[in-house]
Formats: sequence, structure tokens, C-alpha cells
Amino acid sequence: MLTELGDSGVQILAISPDLNERSQELAVRLRARYRFLADRDLAVTRRYGLVHVGGGHKGQDVPRPTTVVLDRRGIVRWLSLADAIQVRPDPEAVAHAVRELAP
Repeated sequence: MLTELGDSGVQILAISPDLNERSQELAVRLRARYRFLADRDLAVTRRYGLVHVGGGHKGQDVPRPTTVVLDRRGIVRWLSLADAIQVRPDPEAVAHAVRELAP
């Protein structure tokens, strides 16, 4: 699903606290054609208020799983913010939000 969105001119970025090497291994496994960006110190995550304080398996701060659809002007048009790391939005819901932006 994400690959199809990328093919339609949508830019997809994944931001993760993982090391770049680990993210790239995941990208290869998923055959992802989008970029993974590292947020090792959670600076971006904190800036947007997306930290789950103490939510890691060892009590460390971790990012809340978040999917954001922005329009060309950077305005948030759709947002999915989960309370648990295992929860992700339905890919079709994300695709629908993106299609709604089409002129």
C-alpha cells in the first residue's frame, strides 16, 4: 500500500529512534521505497509532543506510533496517534486520506 502511494507522487518518510543500519535492514526486508530518518535522541518526537514517557520495555521514553498526512503547504489533514507500539492505522485509511488531497 505504501509503495503504491509513493508511486503516485506522495513523499513517505518513516522516523524512528533506531540506528540507521537497523532501519535500512527493515527497509530492505519490507522492500520499502521510502526514506527512513533517525531520531536517536527523540528530538523530533519531543518537538511534536509524541513521546510516550516511560513507555519502553525498560521504562525508557519511546515515540508514540503516529501517522500524519500533510498537504503541500504542511497543514495536517489526517492524523493517527496510537497509545501502543503495536497499533498502526489501516493502510487503506491512510491511502484514502492521501487521495482526498488530490486536486
